[in-house]
Amino acid sequence: MLIVIDVNVIISSLLSKGDSFKVFALNDIVNKFKFVAPEFLLIELEKHKQEIFKRSKLSKQEFDEILEFVIEQITFISKSQFTDYLIKAKEILSKHQKDVQYLALALKLDCSIFSGDKIFKQLSPKKVLSPKEMLNMFY
Repeated sequence: MLIVIDVNVIISSLLSKGDSFKVFALNDIVNKFKFVAPEFLLIELEKHKQEIFKRSKLSKQEFDEILEFVIEQITFISKSQFTDYLIKAKEILSKHQKDVQYLALALKLDCSIFSGDKIFKQLSPKKVLSPKEMLNMFY
């Protein structure tokens, strides 16, 4: 099952080994989901990497290992492959622009989104699955 990943679930996986991390851990074993994300996710992650690391209370090695473990499960898609959907996504998310690329990719691929962002969930015409909802899909 194809799922677009929002950066917040990766950040959550790094800050606590809660439900977001469990989704990646289970998926590593059973390969239920094929995770995809816009390349923009890597830019967002890099921009906040030091702050996330400080807040995580993980050693540098642990932080890097978890980040690599999660990133390895994601296929990154160039913005050029979903530009046709950016205008529609901007219109839908007019007051929540930070998630435009994630929605545009989900519209292009006609799939759901894995995100813990409650505002995104309310605004998106595509199904936005919370970490708990994702975990429930394994059972």
